[in-house]
Amino acid sequence: MSRCSPLWAVVLSAGACVESTGPGTLTDPAGVRSSLDAIDTVFTSPVARSAGAFLYGLPIPRPVGGAPLIPDSLLGKTLAFSCDSQRYVLTAQTGAPPHAVRLTLYQLASVGSILCPATAIGQLDLTDASTGDTTAVHATATGVGDGAAYLDYTIRHATADPPFAATAVGWVSDGQQRVDFQGAGHYAAALHSGITVIQLDDSAADAHATLNDSGYMGVDTWSDDVDLSFRHGGVTLGLSGAESWANTFMSWDEIVRVNSVPFAKVGGTAVPEGGQPTLTPPRRRARHPPARPRALTQRRRTSRGDRAVGDRPSVPS
Repeated sequence: MSRCSPLWAVVLSAGACVESTGPGTLTDPAGVRSSLDAIDTVFTSPVARSAGAFLYGLPIPRPVGGAPLIPDSLLGKTLAFSCDSQRYVLTAQTGAPPHAVRLTLYQLASVGSILCPATAIGQLDLTDASTGDTTAVHATATGVGDGAAYLDYTIRHATADPPFAATAVGWVSDGQQRVDFQGAGHYAAALHSGITVIQLDDSAADAHATLNDSGYMGVDTWSDDVDLSFRHGGVTLGLSGAESWANTFMSWDEIVRVNSVPFAKVGGTAVPEGGQPTLTPPRRRARHPPARPRALTQRRRTSRGDRAVGDRPSVPS
């Protein structure tokens, strides 16, 4: 999920820029956008973003020699970020749950790094939830001062699962609205390629999304094959195809569908980073969408594409 560009914004821009009639017509783009915005608001809220809610597909390391997943030396302890060393360090702060390790959450810059001087906005508590042949971590996040719950999910890896695979089930909130999610991630042994399947449900907004993403990350390149769908009321929007980034240049080759009917083609080759794809309706002249807002599956990496938002500095063990 973290490797996808603002895909939903492309779909909605197509609805705004492309005139169409027939079974593939987007009849209520405003209603669809409202539902998508509700999900986007939750996942881009400061605490959820700082907690790295999208990184649940990362593999869980299995303890060596029967050791606990979280070292006993970290239980009941709080780690805080040091702007000097650019890493999390142990502190003498109290208040962490006795059976968990607490990481202080901070305001992030647009590229996902912690802003310094660091401003604490919440805390993430990690608990070993392993049982039998399943390695698991339970994560909960709360805000500073208000104590409101913003995140609650569990990452699991069973012995029978492929190496570098994990599943997750839980929910995320912006303090007012809650989105339930479940997903699975599977990385190759070299961790340069992976497959992710994600499902999101916001019953209050009648918003239901599913993403299948197969991606590869190189030194100065990444590429994704995506199949994204969103259901609101009686309308199902879809976006499928490929996109890539190479040394600051973007390329797209995707199709937007409304209720399974082709609606527009998303294209572009070697477009400078920050540029927009071209939306081409059937038998119509290509038109360009307006600037795209952050969306449900916004790519979160620096200008060199080498770090995803939510990636954390090293933590002492």
